[in-house]
Amino acid sequence: MNYAPWISGAAQLKLTQDRLLSISIAVAPPDEQNAIVGHTSEQTRPLITTISRLEREIELLREYRTRLVADVVTGKLDVREAAARLPDEAAPDTVEDDTEISIDPESADEEAAV
Repeated sequence: MNYAPWISGAAQLKLTQDRLLSISIAVAPPDEQNAIVGHTSEQTRPLITTISRLEREIELLREYRTRLVADVVTGKLDVREAAARLPDEAAPDTVEDDTEISIDPESADEEAAV
């Protein structure tokens, strides 16, 4: 839509509130608006369900991770055998991450002193 007829000002173009409110906008009748909303809701329902399930799964995985870390730290879970079976280097099909790891200044000072 060309808004030029509502814009005023020579050096600094502007669209004033009065002129903005005078612009006619086509609005669908309420029945058609409701039909559009209903159709959109129906079409997005599977997506909303999937998103909800994934959010719950993420929440459960975070709880599991927290519990697992707590069990390892407190000694309730012995991971020495599993750690011994870990490969020494990354698998060849893994993608290397080139992002630089930030170093905590305090730990860097401790490493330099050693």
